[in-house]
Amino acid sequence: MTALEIPRGLRGDPQCRCIRLDILLFLSFLCLFAATSRVAGAGGPHGTVDLIADQNVVRPGHPFWAGLHFQMEEGWHIYWTNPGDSGEPPRVKWSLPPGFQAGPLEWPVPQRIADHSLIDYGYQNEVLLPVKITPPVKISSDVQLNAAVSWLVCREICVPGHADLVLTLPIRTGRPGPPSSTYSLFAKAQAELPPPAPKSWKVTADLDEHHFVLNVLTGKRETTATFFPLEPNQIENAAPQKASPLAHGIRIEMPKSDQMLKVPLRLRGVIKFASGQGYLLGAPVIASK
Repeated sequence: MTALEIPRGLRGDPQCRCIRLDILLFLSFLCLFAATSRVAGAGGPHGTVDLIADQNVVRPGHPFWAGLHFQMEEGWHIYWTNPGDSGEPPRVKWSLPPGFQAGPLEWPVPQRIADHSLIDYGYQNEVLLPVKITPPVKISSDVQLNAAVSWLVCREICVPGHADLVLTLPIRTGRPGPPSSTYSLFAKAQAELPPPAPKSWKVTADLDEHHFVLNVLTGKRETTATFFPLEPNQIENAAPQKASPLAHGIRIEMPKSDQMLKVPLRLRGVIKFASGQGYLLGAPVIASK
């Protein structure tokens, strides 16, 4: 099936199912002696997506991490929770055994991705979007996680993808089992998730007729930083952000979006420093009159 290609800037539900189901091989002899996890992956437009877990087994009552592992062809990208000037973030609909609960998708610190006059917020090459799975205290059989995943991948044009992924894990009681072969991907993703800003920081956002001015006092001089708003239509994404070092922090000046209909009470988002470390923050907005 040929993927449906749509122009950049148009949004909509993914309409194409470009799926190549991986062939999963099981050796019955080995299954008698070792628990085996089944990972389902799918080829999509300009990349692949896999449903993986950080553990090989499920322990009743003990949360673990699953995740959507996207790998994109060079030059293609998918989107952050706020996609920026165009696009849509990945979405997942879970079908889980009774008593299981899935948390929200977790979002690593994104990149600013320039494409002509647009700026997108997203991920290139590869990214793991983790999800915390909490099992009940009583489980009677092997665990099957089903995830219906939709996403949009872009480079000049955008191509929608969809995959129905399945991950089956055996049960284990007692001590934890060994980590899975993909555990290192989860360790990397966890390190890239932005924690809440330290309580010692002081953050405010001034708003005049044309600009937001974000002041972040971290307690030390910061040389450069970029801000990613969690909500759309607050800043002009494609406009340069002017970062000015302060003795005890940094100030970022950003043009206000022409599409902003209401002044927000707080400017919420992720601030990313030169090191790549990001932090979630919410700055009270002080609007000039």
